[in-house]
Amino acid sequence: MDPKEQAEVLAARTLEGTRERLAGLEGCPTAGHVEVFDSLHRELSGVLGALDQEGDRRPPVS
Repeated sequence: MDPKEQAEVLAARTLEGTRERLAGLEGCPTAGHVEVFDSLHRELSGVLGALDQEGDRRPPVS
């Protein structure tokens, strides 16, 4: 699998997991949302950082 395909799979998996976790907040007390949002923020930042590093390895587009 090439790097672009790997990035697409990672992005799709991350999006699916994020949606599931946000859907799980329904019925949860608002106070519990902060922990989930913070955790998602860390995970999404990590994924974006990983995707950005992959982008740094690709040749420039001319």
